[in-house]
Amino acid sequence: MLILGMDPGSLSFGIGLLKKDRNQFAYLYSEVIKLKEKDFVNRMQTLWTRLNQLTERFAIDEAAMEEGFLGKNIRSMSLLSMVRGVAMAALLQRGVPLRLYSPREVKLALTGYGNAEKSQLAKMAALVLDIRDKKLGLDESDALAVAYCHGVQRR
Repeated sequence: MLILGMDPGSLSFGIGLLKKDRNQFAYLYSEVIKLKEKDFVNRMQTLWTRLNQLTERFAIDEAAMEEGFLGKNIRSMSLLSMVRGVAMAALLQRGVPLRLYSPREVKLALTGYGNAEKSQLAKMAALVLDIRDKKLGLDESDALAVAYCHGVQRR
């Protein structure tokens, strides 16, 4: 089973792809989609296009995305909701089942501690997935952690 994990952001969007075979996980691919355009709608077009390219390249069976948390900045929450909507639509259009997880659930699944720091999550992702030849960015490791969390929940 191929699991796509996503860590949404309005400027950088983390992608992580894992293969799960029984209870074994293998790292396949990860990247950060940089959304550099000034205009928000153009950024969403870039995200839509890149996600469609990924779903064409890989036969993704299921996807998981990190839910947002309630913050104080309403504008940021609104933008992030739209980013999630674009990602959801890109996957739903292809018929890829999607599940949402809270940041706490993701951290707990990978580190065993729901309040782990991003750097701890990154170290554990590299360790658990045996990633030695690639330096993972925080958005990539978060996306891989989301995919891992989904895979663990699917047992």
